Formats: sequence, C-alpha cells, structure tokens
Amino acid sequence: MKLVPLFVLSLLPLAVCSHALAQDATASTPTTTTAAAATPDWQITYNVGAQSDYVFRGISQTNGHPSGFAGADATYLSQWYVGAWSSNVDFSPSGDTHTSQEVDLYGGWRPTLAGINFDLGYIYYGYKNQPQDIRESYAEGYLRATHAFGPVTLGGGVAYSPNFPGMAKHALYTEANIAYAINSAWTASAAVGRQTEANASLSASGSAESFNYNTWNAGITYAINDHTSLDIRYWDTDQHAVGDIYQSRVVAALKATF
Repeated sequence: MKLVPLFVLSLLPLAVCSHALAQDATASTPTTTTAAAATPDWQITYNVGAQSDYVFRGISQTNGHPSGFAGADATYLSQWYVGAWSSNVDFSPSGDTHTSQEVDLYGGWRPTLAGINFDLGYIYYGYKNQPQDIRESYAEGYLRATHAFGPVTLGGGVAYSPNFPGMAKHALYTEANIAYAINSAWTASAAVGRQTEANASLSASGSAESFNYNTWNAGITYAINDHTSLDIRYWDTDQHAVGDIYQSRVVAALKATF
C-alpha cells in the first residue's frame, strides 16, 4: 500500500480497518426472565467509505486525489481474524501510470493480556496492473498494543517488512498513538511514527544508503450513528523536499461499517 521516496521507485496503509460485528447482549424469552444471548463463534463485518485523499504513514497513495474503499472481516471467537480491503491508488509521481488498485489480505490474533489489547498479524499489500519491471507488492508482519485509562487510550506498534518495494528490502515502522473519548460521539486522536528503510538508494559513490522519515497526524472522529463515522485529520511528514506526496494535508473520510 505504499509510496516511498521517488528515488526508491517511490512505491511503497488509515491503517487497515477491522471491525467487530455489533451483537445483541440479551434475548427475550416467552417468560419474564431475560437470558444472555450466545456469542456466535464467527462474526463477519463489512466496511465501505470514501476519503478526500488516501494517506498511509503520511504519504498520499492517490497523488492528492479522492479514494473509495471497501473491506470485509471475519472474526473467530472474538480473537482470530482474517480480512480483505481494497482502494484505488495513483502512483504516477513515481512514473507508474498503470497501477490503479490496491488489494490487501491480512490475518491475525487479538488477545487481551493483563488489561492490554494486543494485535499480532500479517498483511499482504497487492497491486493490480503493477509494471512487470517494478516490484510493488509486499508483505509485512505487525504487533500493536493498546490500553485504556478511563477515556484515554494509549497505544503503540511496530511493523516489519522483509521484502519492501524497490532496493530497500528491509523496512521497519514504529508508532505511538493516543485517543481521547470526549463523549459517546466525539473522539480526538493523534499519532507519531517513524519509517526506516535500509539500503533504500545508492549514493554517488555507489554505496547503499538508508532512507528514514518521521510522520504524524492528529484529528477528530464523529460517530454519526452506530454504523457511520466521519473523520477529519491533519497529516504531515518531515520530508517535504522529497515530493508533493510528502506534503502536509487535511483529509476528510466517511466510513460505514455493517
């Protein structure tokens, strides 16, 4: 899912979104008693939405243009999950005028230990119509953790790819984030991350050089109802000189989950 520096083929995800299916907590019986409804082993959810720009780790994946996206998730015993997600992309800043669609496949495990919610998974980023001479598709393993302190939730994560696009091969992304539930409808959140790519380019002398950049975002999410949300978010990086796709921007995203 991702554009990287122009001199590294410029090809490198709102992180892939997985959602639990809303379920009834109780079920009425013919008598005056109320019995708890059994939680189904499998739960399936779908999401669809549109955004003014598709930004991943601070970099526009649609060259500043809008995107539409859709996905589906299946969860087993509230912990194990698999899913798929897709969006249009525009990698023309790198010279790739063929790739038009991203399709992600992922799976993982979300246990809760000592009050901390973990997410250990693996994701494959695939690209339709990618040039034969450029490897854009790649895979990534990730570990994330969050813990709530009242209305405040602190989180962090790390993602590693052994086959990053271009020359880089090995790439590591780390992030720290925070969210504050203002009330039942409004949530403010922010994150700061760092992308590190080993051997991302060649220097004038022919030696391999790494490419690293920092990214951050802050925004607010409004729950329109139980299934629909609107997010307004500011994104930025410290590599504006690399290209327009690294520039600061404000993105509006509308998403429905059912």
